[in-house]
Amino acid sequence: MKLRFHTKLSYGIGGVADNAMYTMAGTFLLFFLTSVAGIQPAAAGAIVAIGSVWEVICGPITGFLSDNTETRYGKRKPFLMAAAFPVAIVTSLLFTAIDAGYAVKLVYYFVMTLLFWQAFALFFVPYMAWGSDLTEDYHERTVLRSYAYVFNQVGMALGMVLPTAMVDLLMNMGRTREMSWSMTGIIVGVSSGAALLICALTIHETDVPDFRKDPNRKSRFSLKEIGVMFRDYGEIIQLRPIQYIIGASLLYLVANTLFSSDRVYYFTYNLGLSAGQISLIMLVITASGIALTPVVTTICSRSDKKKVLLGGVGMTGLLLIASRFIGVDSFGACCLVCFCYSIGNTCYWQLMPSMIYDVCEAEELASGEKHSGQVISLQALSESLATAVGSQALGVILQMARFNEEASRQAASALTWISNSFTLIPGVCMVVVAVVIARHPVNKASFARIMKALERRRAGEAVDLAEFEDIYGRKFIEKASRKA
Repeated sequence: MKLRFHTKLSYGIGGVADNAMYTMAGTFLLFFLTSVAGIQPAAAGAIVAIGSVWEVICGPITGFLSDNTETRYGKRKPFLMAAAFPVAIVTSLLFTAIDAGYAVKLVYYFVMTLLFWQAFALFFVPYMAWGSDLTEDYHERTVLRSYAYVFNQVGMALGMVLPTAMVDLLMNMGRTREMSWSMTGIIVGVSSGAALLICALTIHETDVPDFRKDPNRKSRFSLKEIGVMFRDYGEIIQLRPIQYIIGASLLYLVANTLFSSDRVYYFTYNLGLSAGQISLIMLVITASGIALTPVVTTICSRSDKKKVLLGGVGMTGLLLIASRFIGVDSFGACCLVCFCYSIGNTCYWQLMPSMIYDVCEAEELASGEKHSGQVISLQALSESLATAVGSQALGVILQMARFNEEASRQAASALTWISNSFTLIPGVCMVVVAVVIARHPVNKASFARIMKALERRRAGEAVDLAEFEDIYGRKFIEKASRKA
C-alpha cells in the first residue's frame, strides 16, 4: 500500500523522540555522570548498563501489550500518547546535576536512568511496529523509514549537537555548568514529548472509528498471558531470520555505543578540541546523515536493501580500522572519520528497521499469527543490551586505563584506549556485522515469495513451509512438520 505524504511526514516526526533520547543517552550520559555529576567511571558505566538492561525487560512487555491492545485508536497510538509527558519529565530530571552526597547521587541517577529507559520503551516498540502496520510493501517500507531517518537526524541534532553547543553558550552567559546541562535536558525532553504527540495525533490510518469494546475480553496481562508471552518469544527467537537480524543489530549497536560514547572523550582529552569544534563535528554527522538518506533510498530502489546495508556497514568498519593506524590527530581528520561513520550509521538506521518489518511477515508465515510488536521489541531489546554492554565495556576500559575524571590531562594509557574505543573496536565489530548480514535469509526475492504464500493462506489455501527451507532452515521445517 502506498502511503500518503502526510502520513509519512507525521510518522517521521515521531523519529525525533526516538533519536534525541537514544543519542543523548548514548553520547552524553556516561560523560555527564563522570565529568559533571562526579560519579566514578565504573559506577557510572554500571548505572548506564543496568538502565539499559531494565529497558530490555520493559521493551518485550510493551511489544506484547501493543500486539494485544484493541482501542478505537488502533494498537500503537495510545502508547505514544501515554509516553509523551513522562518522556519530557524524566529526560529533564536525568540530566540535572544534584548537590548531594555521593551515595545519594548514585541512588538518584540509578532511579532516573531506570525511569528514562522505561519511558523510552513505552513508545519505542509501538512506534517501530506502527511502521509495519502502515504498509506491507517491500520498498514503501524503506521510503517510510527514510522519512523517519530524516527526522532521526533532527533528533540527533537535539541529542548530540545541541548539548555541547547549548552548555557552552549558557556557560558563556554566566550560567553554571550544572544549570546549563539541566536546561539542555529540559529542551531535549520537551521536544521529544512534543514530537510523540504530533505523530500520534496526526496519523489516522490504523484508527478503528467503529470500535466497540468487548465486555467479555479478559486482561492480556494475567499470569496465564505472561506464560503465553514467554512462549511466543521462545518460538520467535528460534527463527533463523530473527537470529541473524537481531544478532547483526546487537553487534552493530555495541559498536555504535562505543563510538558514540567515546567520541566526546576523544575530542576532549586526546585532541583538546573546544566546545564549538565538537559541536561542528557533531553537526557534520547530522548533516551527513540527512544528505545520505536520499542516496541510500535511491540505491535501494535499484538494488536490494540487504546488499546496501552490508556494503555500507562493512565499508565503514574498514575505514574506521584504517583510521586507527593512519591517525586521527586534527579537527579535519575527525570530521572525515565522522563522515565515514555516517555512511554505515545512515544505512543501519534507515534500512535495519525496514528489514525487521520484513521479518514480521516471515514470522507470521512460520507461526500463523502476526506478532509485529513482539518481533520488533527484540530489536529494541538488542538496542538496550548493546547500550548496556557498550557502556559498561567503555566504563571498565576507562577505569583499567587509569582515566581520572577529575583531571584535565589524562595518562598515556587512557588516551590510547580512548583512541581504540573510538576507531579500532567499533570498526572490527562493523566488519563482523557485514558478515552476519550476508547470511541473513530474507531479501527482496524471498520476501516476495513470503508475501505470495501469506496471500494464499489468507485466501484459505494451505501453505507448505518446506518450500521455505532456505529461509527457516531444515531443523525448523522438520520440527514444524512434526507439530503438524
